[in-house]
Amino acid sequence: MPSDDIRLAVGDRLIVLATISGLKRIENGEIKEPTWQVMVETAQSQYAIFQGANEISGIAGCSMLTARELMNNLPGKLPKKLYKHQAQRLVRTFKKALVKARLIISPVVDCFT
Repeated sequence: MPSDDIRLAVGDRLIVLATISGLKRIENGEIKEPTWQVMVETAQSQYAIFQGANEISGIAGCSMLTARELMNNLPGKLPKKLYKHQAQRLVRTFKKALVKARLIISPVVDCFT
């Protein structure tokens, strides 16, 4: 999985390794919804709170207002669901910023009941 920091530009090539069924799902726009959330438990300093909000905004794509509100009211759960690799990256980045967090898988809602 390439880094989320890499942005494609005109003329770049993207090579996808996937099964035929996976490629068909992409072609048909059948993308799986993100199912992971991040529970942010503590931050060790004001700097950690500041840096944590920046990481939420950058990695999760939340607004800075949402990110700052969460970090200023810990513990709390990130309101946006993420793909597993995004959530894992956020938790790893938090650790470097001295923010304690963990992954939570969101419950699957059964539409057929």
